[in-house]
Amino acid sequence: MRRIHSIPKTLLGLALLTSCAFAQEVENPYVPKDPRTEPFLSVEFSPVLDTPVPLDLEFLGDDGVQSTLRDRLIEGKPTILAIVYYRCPTMCNQILNGLVQTLKEIDYKPGEDFNLLAVSFDPEETHVTAAAKKLNYMTEYGDTDGEGWEFMVGKEPEIRQLTDAVGFGYKYDAMDDQYAHGSGLLILTADGRISRFLPGMMYPLIDTRLALVEAGEGKVGTLSDKLALLCYSYDPLTGKYGLLINRIIMVACLLTVAAVAWMILSLIRMEKKRNETTDS
Repeated sequence: MRRIHSIPKTLLGLALLTSCAFAQEVENPYVPKDPRTEPFLSVEFSPVLDTPVPLDLEFLGDDGVQSTLRDRLIEGKPTILAIVYYRCPTMCNQILNGLVQTLKEIDYKPGEDFNLLAVSFDPEETHVTAAAKKLNYMTEYGDTDGEGWEFMVGKEPEIRQLTDAVGFGYKYDAMDDQYAHGSGLLILTADGRISRFLPGMMYPLIDTRLALVEAGEGKVGTLSDKLALLCYSYDPLTGKYGLLINRIIMVACLLTVAAVAWMILSLIRMEKKRNETTDS
């Protein structure tokens, strides 16, 4: 009888041991490391703010004309710079897709308020590929004249100079015939300095808008956009804008003081008018 009662206990114990062993195996799985992937894990995109971008480097435009990057930009306007390669099957498409989706939601227009410059870091790509990519994203955005849109390709020496200057890392994987690379957008001032870096492949509306306003140095954005910069601050570690609580409180206090002062002045004027009416 005791033996019969001990069977369920034994089975329960075995079940618990098995479940614990399984849980331990799930929590600490053994995943063999592929030594081929090691060099690609160190690829980073780490730009330094206020660094001048070498815009006098020569690249080939999507129209087949060789020129410097500077000659392709509309003078006096900030620039969104995307370093990609056009045949990229995944990340680069997501970068450009994310950019265009954000641009469709803001009031600023390429060619009017800013330049949009895409440069390929793959020296094997041609201006024909660049032109096809440009047309694809212009169509997606709904632009027809292409003013302010520049998609360019280049040779290895110029590509290296550009990518080294902005801290863009990439490595070629010959086995898969692809590149491992970082992702993000650079927002440049009109004179070609790195003003802001928006990392990743999706670009929040507020971050993109404020980055263009700051890079525009007073020439881009509405009054409300410029006032918003009083309450937002760019964090270079995250590449995002965050609310400044202390500054919001300060602005609220100033508005309150201004409102109270206006009310007092209005009351003084009303009292003065009433006295003048009584005296007359």
